[in-house]
Amino acid sequence: MAAASSINSLPYEVRQAIYSFVGQQSDHPCRRRDSASTIAQYAAVSREWQEEFVEPLTFKTIRVTPKRLKAFSQILVSPRRRALVQTIRFHVFLDKYEQHLDSEQETPAERRRSSEILTADLGSFFQVMAHWRKSDTSPLGLDLHLIVESPSDSSTLVGKSGGPLITGRAVMSYLKLDLDTLALPYIDVFSGFRCTGRHLQPTAILAIVSRLRSLEYLDVELNHDSTRHRDVDQRNYLATGLGEHAGTVRVLSLRRPSPMLKPAPAPPRQPWSDFYVYMRAFSQQCESFEFDDCIDAVQFFTPFLVGPVSEKPPRSQEVPFWMRLKRLNVRNSYMMKTPYIRVANRIEALASVHKVLIAIGRATCHMPELSFARVCQYVLTDGQLEWFVLTYELHAGQVVLRARGFKPSKPLLCAWKHAIAAKGLKLEVHHETKDPNAPEL
Repeated sequence: MAAASSINSLPYEVRQAIYSFVGQQSDHPCRRRDSASTIAQYAAVSREWQEEFVEPLTFKTIRVTPKRLKAFSQILVSPRRRALVQTIRFHVFLDKYEQHLDSEQETPAERRRSSEILTADLGSFFQVMAHWRKSDTSPLGLDLHLIVESPSDSSTLVGKSGGPLITGRAVMSYLKLDLDTLALPYIDVFSGFRCTGRHLQPTAILAIVSRLRSLEYLDVELNHDSTRHRDVDQRNYLATGLGEHAGTVRVLSLRRPSPMLKPAPAPPRQPWSDFYVYMRAFSQQCESFEFDDCIDAVQFFTPFLVGPVSEKPPRSQEVPFWMRLKRLNVRNSYMMKTPYIRVANRIEALASVHKVLIAIGRATCHMPELSFARVCQYVLTDGQLEWFVLTYELHAGQVVLRARGFKPSKPLLCAWKHAIAAKGLKLEVHHETKDPNAPEL
């Protein structure tokens, strides 16, 4: 009797075509939510099919809740399966609340309760992950995505994208860890850490980061750049603590929280404050650095602004040098939302944008490995949003500089040309703005 035919008897190219087709069907937008269970049904085809196709897709991204930690440990007990995991999404659920509380901030007792839930759940997760070894994980690295929210945080209102907005309570209620009771073991398997959902205070972020000994990628929210005492303290805490607790990080992405519901003004400009001094110092160890409104680009790059009206640096301050930096992404807005108004009118906004573009151009001379930079500046006037974007791309010894939304002025081009020529590179400038009324910056 002839042996029963098997999918494994098919040529390699045919099997790969089948894998690709099934994978595309399972990743269809209508099925994406339960794609893992859709793919899992194919595991019975054969053991080889399960190990070559089903498990790599099933375990690539794992979503874990505190209630599923035991099952998670049992399913991923083998080093072979652990090596397939690239992202673990640990989802912590806070207590539900009534709809009439949507616009109210948590009470002190409720805030303590949220802190207790997060502290306990995070402690349990770290205890489980302490049994993993770096040799078990994928060579591509393992990312931890921490999501903290209440099931009631989704508003009944719908945003422009069609998805639900979050409630005012979710925006206003920040999260802390109980550092007096928290005892997290050291873990060396995570190379990336990202946090979304409720705003996690930098004190809590650094408490987590300090236990991740192989961390290379950090993507978190920084407190608003406002005069609120909590914001000032937490921003300074992160800037001064990164060097001590995140010495292995090479990719840093900082985001501002959701817009303030109770606006607070921005502090006066202090480019030589502890925050900017320490943030500039830490950024010099990065290969990739990205920030939005949470950092004011004018103040961050002040060391590269020279002239009679520019603030002179203290004698103790050296001009930064980003030896490793390969990618830079800067996004700032003007006259949009407090505390990021920054200026009084459009004329002042354009002058500030001009400063930023020139300062970063000069700074690139101190970035010998830079291969990509994108500087986006947004100005809102009379309900109309203007975009000013400058992109730097290096390929085969030639830099392509693209300007969109404005006409590059002679001083701006001179700043970039000088920095690029100092590195022995060729330059090609593309003007991507056809509007004759576009401002010259």
